[in-house]
Amino acid sequence: MKGNPRPKDSHDIPFRIIIKLLNEIQLAEDSSAKAEDFPLKSEPKSFQAILKRSPPINITKLFTSLSPAKISRLAERASKMDCQYQPPNFNAYYAVTCTDRVDADRLLQMMLEAKDVELAYVETGPLLPPSDNPIKNPLIVYQGYLNKAPGGVDAHYARNFKGGYGEGKVKFIDIEQGWILNHEDITVGTFPDTGLNRTDFQDHGTAVLGTIMMLDNKLGGIGMTPNVNGYVVSQWRPDGSFNTADAIMTAINHLKYGDILLLQTQAFDPAGSDFAWPVEIQNAVFEVIALATALGIVVIEPAGNGNLNSKVGSDLDGFAIAGEQRLKKGTTYFRDSGAIIVAAASNVVPHLRMGYSNFGSRIDCYSWGERITTAGYVPLSSGEFTDTYTGRFGGTSGASAIIAGVAIIVQSIIELNFGCRIGPKQMRDILSSDMYNTASSGGRAKDKIGVMPDLRKIIQDALGVKKNIRSARNMPGKMRIDVAP
Repeated sequence: MKGNPRPKDSHDIPFRIIIKLLNEIQLAEDSSAKAEDFPLKSEPKSFQAILKRSPPINITKLFTSLSPAKISRLAERASKMDCQYQPPNFNAYYAVTCTDRVDADRLLQMMLEAKDVELAYVETGPLLPPSDNPIKNPLIVYQGYLNKAPGGVDAHYARNFKGGYGEGKVKFIDIEQGWILNHEDITVGTFPDTGLNRTDFQDHGTAVLGTIMMLDNKLGGIGMTPNVNGYVVSQWRPDGSFNTADAIMTAINHLKYGDILLLQTQAFDPAGSDFAWPVEIQNAVFEVIALATALGIVVIEPAGNGNLNSKVGSDLDGFAIAGEQRLKKGTTYFRDSGAIIVAAASNVVPHLRMGYSNFGSRIDCYSWGERITTAGYVPLSSGEFTDTYTGRFGGTSGASAIIAGVAIIVQSIIELNFGCRIGPKQMRDILSSDMYNTASSGGRAKDKIGVMPDLRKIIQDALGVKKNIRSARNMPGKMRIDVAP
């Protein structure tokens, strides 16, 4: 080990209520103001009454990284690209800061009763990312998830084809809370609006990046796609706020049709329990994910690690808000963000669902949720050095990182062999198909964790790519390819 120790962060954030008004209110130029100072566009009287009854609070726009005009243009473009997409008014979202949970719950109830408020909920973050407890490429012998099916996803086979290392123009962004940006075996980019890099979470982000991007050299292991154009965006925004929805909006601004976005986060049950769910249970996050997929961006989302105390996974089919089962396919209130949702399974064959992993009809894919060899993590010295590795990364974090790597490989091979890209619907169809991928121990109906992608079958059967074939004429008719706009 080498390198200088990196300081730890200490941070506490207040509770926030996320609200969406039926009518926008005009904020002061600095994007925040005290409630009593608001000049209101349309005089939402019930909302005004709430503000007068409440103790002094601050209200800010939820989406601050992009201008309202830019967000509106993105939504308009998405509706033109996807005729089924109906954009919400993102500029009607606001964040109300509260001093404690008691004040938040009291104010939330008032918000829910206001006629001018379309929806409101208490934001639960920040939450630990959905990982399991952790500790030429000498570690590659331990990276079994790269091996052929049914053991792994067969990334080794994909490297026989142009695009198999993630080379090309496909861009990848990881959204979470921190990374070791100067790790010896990872090269990753940032943006001016990437946000804050929290040292408390840098090992987790490094393990995710390592799974996908460890370099093909004489150090550590090798990532799924070591040559991909990878970047990071933090949930901790430049203004110091923890704002997942705004981080996703920022990433959208840097991505194009067919690029890959990985959300390394989960959310607590809004009822206040210790159950962690996919982050899209938060309405603003759901709507911005739906914007991303309508724009053609492939979004990978962990299913979440269930009850954080008992380490028992939860059935997404049973999740409900106000009695609405939003994550159970076939129900009246089911909502599809378009994201690929990933569960975690054992590393051995037959693959068993990890006990902590969430499951349900909404799950599309699974992959290894244990014994993932990657960068980051050292026992007793976690996060302090730039040359660290672990063989014990996992959770739905680890599984979704592997699936993100698969998506990058598939998109890169299509782009470099056929001169086009596929959209999120087509990518999800391929990665979740029973025809091309590996079933879990009990199968889809029993385990409810989908399938693990098999790149050999995907490349040979779904894509029809043969070695040294580079022409779009060879694309089989059975798979419809969307040409990137």
